[in-house]
Formats: sequence, structure tokens, C-alpha cells
Amino acid sequence: MLKDNLASLRFKEIFKLWSQLGVNQGYIASSHAFFKHTRDKQLKIMILEFIQCLKEENKHLTLLLKENGVLAPTTSIEYNTMKITDLRGKSMINDGEISAILSMNIASSLISVSQALDLSVKKLHLTKYGELHMRYSLLGSKLIDYSQRKGWLEARPR
Repeated sequence: MLKDNLASLRFKEIFKLWSQLGVNQGYIASSHAFFKHTRDKQLKIMILEFIQCLKEENKHLTLLLKENGVLAPTTSIEYNTMKITDLRGKSMINDGEISAILSMNIASSLISVSQALDLSVKKLHLTKYGELHMRYSLLGSKLIDYSQRKGWLEARPR
């Protein structure tokens, strides 16, 4: 790599962007698998929202890498269009487990975006990461609330 290509971002930042892109691809792939197994319509909608947030973040990360002369990691397989009405026979993973794993993935994405927000210096990047931070926060909050209502997440009485 040429030093000129890395003028606007330090190596650590480039590595963080590149790594996050790979992690997001894994989350997208696992979310597609969860979508196939869940029977709960509202949980399916939240999975789709999470995938959309990840794809939007990936576009931003890919652009940042490209601007700095770095190739993005290869993308995962493109899946067929997912429909909320797609139901499989017997589910191998129950909805409560899917909800718990999805919550952890959303939390991890939120932390990652927070770190990227902390590293950002350009106003465009600050704005984009701030927007993604808010979307992940709202989605995580919505999933926790829904999981409690469904009985998948039990809060201990005080």
C-alpha cells in the first residue's frame, strides 16, 4: 500500500473498517438463517430491519475503504428475496433463542458504530455513524421490549 492512499486514515482505522465489514457480512448471513427458522412475524420484521441497517453500514464502510485505496473483503452470498410469509416446517432454533442471538448481534453492532463514531473526524462520517447508532439503539430497544412481552426475556422482580 502506498502512503498517499492512507493519508486521510491511519492504519488502525483502515483495519477497523475492514474488520467491521467482514463481521457485518457474518451477521447478515446468520440473520438470513434465523429468518428462515423463526415463526414469529414481528421477529422476522426486526431481522429484516437489522439486515437493512447492516447493508447500509456496509455501503458506507466500503466507500470509506475505496476512498483510501483499500479493497473491501468479499461479500457473502446473495440470498433470495425474503418474504415475511415464508415459513418452514419444524423450526430447529426457537424464536426465543433467535431473539437472544439477534440482541447480542445488535449490541455488538451498536458498540462497533460507537467506536467508529469516536474515531470519525469528518462531518459526513460523524453524521452517518450517528444515524446508524440511533437506528441500532432503537432496534435493540424494540427487540428487548418485544422479547419481554413474548416471555423470551424475563426480568427478575426487585
